[in-house]
Amino acid sequence: MMMPSSVLTFSLFAGSFAASGARLQIVIPLVAVCLGIAALIPMAAARRKLHIPGYVGIALLAFALSLVFGKLAGFTRVAASAAGPILSIIFFLLIAVAVGSILALFFYRDPQ
Repeated sequence: MMMPSSVLTFSLFAGSFAASGARLQIVIPLVAVCLGIAALIPMAAARRKLHIPGYVGIALLAFALSLVFGKLAGFTRVAASAAGPILSIIFFLLIAVAVGSILALFFYRDPQ
């Protein structure tokens, strides 16, 4: 019996995902928090909590810091230690802040 290609692809992907040792107890809450951050910042912009240059500055600063933390987390000695996952979590949270700040520029309401 032949399997459809999508089922075969999914089974191969799921097998490789499980074999890679993804820590779902870290990944699932991290995804939830990142989505929450990326959603809350534009909601604050809709309420005019900060001005446009502030959101641009936050986006640039968060992106620059995320590059630094991502580079640090990628070093072999750091990735093998306990600091590796912590730096990776900080990286993803900073990327969520940067994405949320960019989205905030679209949802910002002019006070006039």
